[in-house]
Amino acid sequence: MFEIIFKIWFFIAILPFLIFIEGSKKFGAFLKRKEIYSHWDMLHSFILVLIILIIILWIEGYRF
Repeated sequence: MFEIIFKIWFFIAILPFLIFIEGSKKFGAFLKRKEIYSHWDMLHSFILVLIILIIILWIEGYRF
């Protein structure tokens, strides 16, 4: 029973976070390689995701 709960928790919470971290690292490396922005880090990624989320919610009609 514990394995099933752990696998569900892994697929819902842990795996997307690990994918997000890897994607942020690869995007930062891409920006550095193209000499666009050399200071990309995890904080920038979180801010970008929050801004996109706020824009999507605002377009869908949610008001804060």
